[in-house]
Amino acid sequence: MNPKLSIIVPSYNAEKTLEMCINSIQNTGYENLEILIINDGSKDNTEIVAKKLMQEDSRIRYIYQDNAGVSFARNNGIENATR
Repeated sequence: MNPKLSIIVPSYNAEKTLEMCINSIQNTGYENLEILIINDGSKDNTEIVAKKLMQEDSRIRYIYQDNAGVSFARNNGIENATR
């Protein structure tokens, strides 16, 4: 069995690129993974795009945080990754 991978995608104002990013991860063919989209306080429609993607793929999780920077977003993803 393949080990489970947790892929953390910190996102800030990424409405135009988020879907392409997630599709790229999905198209790797690796099935045993979770994708954590961490919205770092975006001011655009990143949340709408992320929630749409989450509804289409049960491996995707969405987390919102107030803007704190990419390092905090990454660490938030690590804390919320399935162990």
